[in-house]
Amino acid sequence: MNLIVDALYKGFALGMALCISIGPAFFALIQTSLKNGYQSGVALAVGIFLSDTACVALAYLGASSLFTKEENKTIIGVIGGTILLVFGIYNFFQKKSIINDEEEQIEIKKTNVPIAVLKGFFLNILNPFVILLWIGWVGLVSSNKDYTHVELTVFFSTTLITVLSTDILKALAADKIKKFLNARILMLVNRIVGLIMAGCGAWMMYRVF
Repeated sequence: MNLIVDALYKGFALGMALCISIGPAFFALIQTSLKNGYQSGVALAVGIFLSDTACVALAYLGASSLFTKEENKTIIGVIGGTILLVFGIYNFFQKKSIINDEEEQIEIKKTNVPIAVLKGFFLNILNPFVILLWIGWVGLVSSNKDYTHVELTVFFSTTLITVLSTDILKALAADKIKKFLNARILMLVNRIVGLIMAGCGAWMMYRVF
């Protein structure tokens, strides 16, 4: 029982540490909630959660060698970098189609939950640094000889649920502040997010080469 409590505590601590990390998925989550509302933000968070879960499962089942081979890392890096670059360019040049020019108020689009989930999933899982991060943590935690399969499951379940919960809170917070935004601010957010995502994509492809 003490080991399970230990796994819960440490899993929660890792989840809280990961939730404050800032990367492409973080900015996409905030932007999606501002632009399309809370439900879209939550759907994106679920997609990120599913991709994180898949990474942990693959690493735990011993499939990590697929992602650590140099030739595979290059392919994944190019694909992930290209997707981020395309997302970034699209966001930067996106028109104010969701804005009512007369009132300068944000008009929320109808939520497309499956698309938002898929966007979150692929945006996250095609980032090779996310994959390597989880491989590293699975390897590190698994090296604890006191932990059985039960404690490892508790540890990573707690970590993943903590990250998902905080991502949902981020989406809710972004949704709450959208009423204070106007067309110009939203356009600026789109361009900042676009630049960050395109920059991450370019950097990712540079790193793999």
